[in-house]
Amino acid sequence: MRLCAKVSLVGFLIPLVATSPVDQPQTPDGRVSKEYIVVLKSHLSTRQLLDHTKWTRELHAGYLRRRQESQMPDGEAMPTGLKKVFTIHQFKAYAGSFDAKTLDEIKKNDNVGSFIISQPPRMAILSSAPVTAGEGTFAYVIDSGVNTDHQDFEGRAECGYNALHPETLKHNDTVGHGTHVAGIIASTTYGVAKKAKIISVKVIDRVEYKRNTASDLLDGINWAANDISSKNRSSIAVMNLSIGLNYNRAINDALDNAYKLGILSIVAAGNVNADVAKENSSPNTASKAFVVGATAANNTAWINSNYGKMVDIMAPGVDIKSLGIASNNATMVNTGTSMAAPHVAGLVCYLRRLEGLGTPEQVTARMLQLAQKGVLDGPSLKGSPNLLAFNGNSH
Repeated sequence: MRLCAKVSLVGFLIPLVATSPVDQPQTPDGRVSKEYIVVLKSHLSTRQLLDHTKWTRELHAGYLRRRQESQMPDGEAMPTGLKKVFTIHQFKAYAGSFDAKTLDEIKKNDNVGSFIISQPPRMAILSSAPVTAGEGTFAYVIDSGVNTDHQDFEGRAECGYNALHPETLKHNDTVGHGTHVAGIIASTTYGVAKKAKIISVKVIDRVEYKRNTASDLLDGINWAANDISSKNRSSIAVMNLSIGLNYNRAINDALDNAYKLGILSIVAAGNVNADVAKENSSPNTASKAFVVGATAANNTAWINSNYGKMVDIMAPGVDIKSLGIASNNATMVNTGTSMAAPHVAGLVCYLRRLEGLGTPEQVTARMLQLAQKGVLDGPSLKGSPNLLAFNGNSH
């Protein structure tokens, strides 16, 4: 039997936010507060990173002492300064909101490699496996949160990090997207890897989506990669990102540096029926991301799945039943590449438990080897590989 079965589309996905002022991140009182991601040059040492961020904080504080909130232009919030710092292997960056003079000084600093406006992310909306599938492995679900109390997780899901409110240990999934995704990976009833552990990394929220920024996503990736690395889980963990936003080099660089630490990222191709290489989005364009397109039940590519040579494999994505958030035993049906990606993340956990595949290269090569070849309708793929994710279990 196939790893697939049925797949579905997500109608409630938060849209890609445009660059108009109304869509900029907002403070609680509704005032606009532009946030930026500053990527530093990769050769900087940890000491140089600390010195630079200290300089940035002092620079910002100096300007704020000379300004009062009443002097800010109407509709513009007082800049909050440096918020978060990110380090993954050679990738070093920070995020924050700054006044114009501070921004100019930061841009001129020799340590700065690139400077990016932090725009909001959006959610991109197999065959039967042994009940021990994925035991001892970890899936980090970077998404809208997970209902860790859902009965079908049997206590195997935990809250790892909330990028929106880092001080909050418990976080709710107000969207249902992250819970549904996690259920495809590791729920007892619907999961590909039924005994894998879910680590929830919350980076987006329905209620606060206008205040969600790319730096929240980057913060989630940063936390997950460092948690995996510090706990020596690289060979038994995977990151799933059923989420997307406008092209963001910092996001892509973060995933690529995580890969250098031995951490594999499974990424949804996207849901706008576009060539991934031309859509100008992230993280599906990260060079080391393993990108998943969606198929329908009739062995065709799903009509809205992104496509092309940057897609690595196809998996079910239409009318997929998994876990919901209405109660601790709720289910729901969704469609999208968001649902295809966790099939493959679950497959990573399944194969690592079964075959001990430690490196990203080993597990991706094995998935491509096991994939059913030539079974999908060629024209509907539009250049995506004719490879349908399969776990090798024909029973």
